[in-house]
Amino acid sequence: MAAIVPHSDSSGTDVFATRHGSFIVRSDLGCFLQALDFCSGQALKVWDLHPACRGGDHYVGDPTGSAVYLLRGDSFCKVPDLSSEPPSSTLTLHPSCQGGDHYASCEGRFFVFFLTRGVVLSVADLATGATAKEASLEPSILDGLYYYGADATHLTCLKMDEENGLRGHRFSTTGHSEVFSVHPDVVSFLPGGLSITYGPAFGAWECLKLISNATDLPMPSNHEITRKVGYSKLMWTQKYPVSGSVDSEALAISLLQRQFFLPTTNGGMGLRTEQEEWEEVAEEGESLRVILQPRQKLYWWHYQLGLGKEPILFCRSLKVTRSPSPPTHIPLPLADS
Repeated sequence: MAAIVPHSDSSGTDVFATRHGSFIVRSDLGCFLQALDFCSGQALKVWDLHPACRGGDHYVGDPTGSAVYLLRGDSFCKVPDLSSEPPSSTLTLHPSCQGGDHYASCEGRFFVFFLTRGVVLSVADLATGATAKEASLEPSILDGLYYYGADATHLTCLKMDEENGLRGHRFSTTGHSEVFSVHPDVVSFLPGGLSITYGPAFGAWECLKLISNATDLPMPSNHEITRKVGYSKLMWTQKYPVSGSVDSEALAISLLQRQFFLPTTNGGMGLRTEQEEWEEVAEEGESLRVILQPRQKLYWWHYQLGLGKEPILFCRSLKVTRSPSPPTHIPLPLADS
């Protein structure tokens, strides 16, 4: 069962909302997604993430305004837009606000989630810790992947449900909550999300050709092997209008590369694919001259990667075996190598 990568395991990734919509920050891709809301998936657009805004520990939006708070370590700053350079001056988090698992803004206050203790601290100011209030969290929202302020009166956590889908749980400090589905196009932009929308990644050897010699004598022969090389574009590559220097094609490739890079628990393969041919798939022919021994069979295999049941990346690796069973060797470097 694949799952979205949680905030704790994806440095520089976070979600937040402002009066301009809902956002997903992907520092590893150098960009962020803006949507009208996560439920409808309308008005999607991808923007440049300023290099100085990458790698933040937390990104906190003001649902009633435009500002975004960028937290790194025990300091933070307020930025008007993640596409522009943040101010050089920073403020220090109040000791009571340091070390939170998640941060959010709602009701004109800041909320700091301490999930191991099962509590949320709310303060009027992150620097002073003024008018601090602590409340216990409902057990049903303790296993959230991301937390953010959805609007002026509601907090939201994103979590996987029993059916392996991503759901938003909108709740208030008074305890009322409601559940909504996250649009597939939004899910796909989160780390590990492609495996939820399209199915987990897979790698397989496809048999391109079988040649055999049914005689009792050696037999020279010529053959033409045709294989696909490159990647097959998916319809979702056009679902994210882009702005600035973000390139739609490069974004689609980066999303796929990151998905294949992730471990199997997040629907990936744990493989590096950057060195493969990331051009639109094309067919290549190769001439072969072999001398088959008596009663010999040779199997020509081609390695490919995909999502769900759909092949996407056709690698250059070819392998010849005498066995009808596919090779067990994986011809790509491991993610941790």
